[in-house]
Amino acid sequence: MKKLILSFVLLTGLQVQAKALDCVNVYFDRSTDPTYWMGKTYTTLLQNLLGHFPEYQQIISPIELYEQGEIDKCAATIYIGSYFNNPIPAAFLDDYANTKKNVAWIGYNIWQLGDRFEKAMGYSYSHLSTMNKEKLDPRGRPSFLKNILYKGEVFFKYGEWSQNTQGLFVAPFEQAVLVPTEGNKTEVLAWAQNPVTNEKAPYILRAKNHFYVADVPLSFMHEADRYLVFADVLFDILNAKPKHNGQYAFLRIEDVHALVPLSWLYRTNQVLKEEKVPINISLVPIFFDPLNQYTRGPYEEVVTMDRHRSFMSWIEDTKKDNGSFIWHGVTHQHKRMANPHSGVSGDDFEFFDAVTNMPIAEDSPQFVLNKLEDGFEILQRAGVTPRIWLMPHYQASALDYVIFGEVFSWNVGRAIYYNHSVKGMQKDLLKKDAATGDDKRLWFESRDPQSKALRMQVFKNLTVKYESMVWSGQMFPYEIYGDVHGQRLIPENLGNSQPFVNEHVTSPRTKEDIISDAKRNRVLRDVWASFFYHPFLLTSYEEGGRGAYPGDPSELRFIIQGLKDLGYQFIDINKFMDKNTKVKRPEPIYKEQTL
Repeated sequence: MKKLILSFVLLTGLQVQAKALDCVNVYFDRSTDPTYWMGKTYTTLLQNLLGHFPEYQQIISPIELYEQGEIDKCAATIYIGSYFNNPIPAAFLDDYANTKKNVAWIGYNIWQLGDRFEKAMGYSYSHLSTMNKEKLDPRGRPSFLKNILYKGEVFFKYGEWSQNTQGLFVAPFEQAVLVPTEGNKTEVLAWAQNPVTNEKAPYILRAKNHFYVADVPLSFMHEADRYLVFADVLFDILNAKPKHNGQYAFLRIEDVHALVPLSWLYRTNQVLKEEKVPINISLVPIFFDPLNQYTRGPYEEVVTMDRHRSFMSWIEDTKKDNGSFIWHGVTHQHKRMANPHSGVSGDDFEFFDAVTNMPIAEDSPQFVLNKLEDGFEILQRAGVTPRIWLMPHYQASALDYVIFGEVFSWNVGRAIYYNHSVKGMQKDLLKKDAATGDDKRLWFESRDPQSKALRMQVFKNLTVKYESMVWSGQMFPYEIYGDVHGQRLIPENLGNSQPFVNEHVTSPRTKEDIISDAKRNRVLRDVWASFFYHPFLLTSYEEGGRGAYPGDPSELRFIIQGLKDLGYQFIDINKFMDKNTKVKRPEPIYKEQTL
């Protein structure tokens, strides 16, 4: 794919205008390899994390375009060294060593600093670590600097044999090994440890305003990953204060549609009321079973929630219990096909072709908006106006995510990201609030009678170009006030109870796993304990659930009580949104844009 590079000629002026304390530089390796995509991807993932700090203007640039003095124009600078031996401009090397502003170097190429690194950090570069194929872990896998020791807790890197490539061990095992100089006063914020040999090496260093992270922590992220350590150290790099006084917990009941057995739903509501946990329901407004895979009546291939009387009674009862509803897709499946499972609502992908691992063929602003309008009409007829959107299975195209970032005030969950660029959105039609960056007329929750026509006008010419069709997923430990798509995101960082595996679920997940990760995460600032739970798990083990008998809520109670015991507080998500819709990160400034 050919690239047309457009330079923003106004960038220098924008940088000069930006106050020194309200911007952050992010530099990445563009490299001379036209097939290299990871530098841009890691930058996107970092930008999303920086969305937790909307008080900072993001200025994004390839390191190759660095100009002397740029570091000192912002409160903080972060360079992601992901391309091995990518030549770094001498001006950046000098400025990194000499700046009085906070500056962080992540990953490769630190050896290009030479004596400057020793002067700035009190350590010298020795070598890159390797896997130990002789000292194996208890599962017979090579050992490496896997465990990350941080604030008294142990996080760890991913490491597993590839399911697709025979004999290939996939792991972010490699990191820089550093040697302290005599009399250094450098603070080791986190250590890396080989759990088999007990070998240790510094993982994150801080020497006053200089930071170094010994690998790129934005790959292979999972619920206990060292990525979470880096997300926490961002507070130090930015000199940012936590935004919360406590630790939030958030539970949503997943994949609820009109044919979910009401006994499960009433039992779940009962348990949450007894535990004094706010009720949050992920709602699919239209049930569709085109391949006749569900246990249902012959006339129930398509069931809209508003036409199902007993389900609507449960909806009204949930409202009386101050329950909140999350809009979880329209049908939560795609067309009359297995995508890739059964084709049934709640089981399959809706805005992503999971068979080809690509965006759906029909993907367009008109398709997405028309589908949302269909779903919203059903929700309105049912007397429900959700304020949060939840992407089915967290996967969609970049185009879809851009739309969701504008038409919903908040989204919840994880997301996938492509290296892409966007054009054609009619921003001149928007009247964005100066304090929030939103045009609330676009929000479905606003119920503005002019919203439908305005949405169609704003997005009708929206197009996305992909630099690469390789996508990367990301989860968040804290809320995000604007990712690269413009979405506000309520995090989901603890996953769910998962009794079985399939081609999209690689390992089971237990209630103990959830509590263990929540316990570890307490050392992180602004962290949430956010997870979801399926009603069918209240059934017995024999029926595929987690109960000792039908309707057994003991696992759900275990998780809820375990989180409370750890000090997490289950919050009213509507009160949180009311308080936190006042800010949104500024549009990033790109020194180079690929279209």
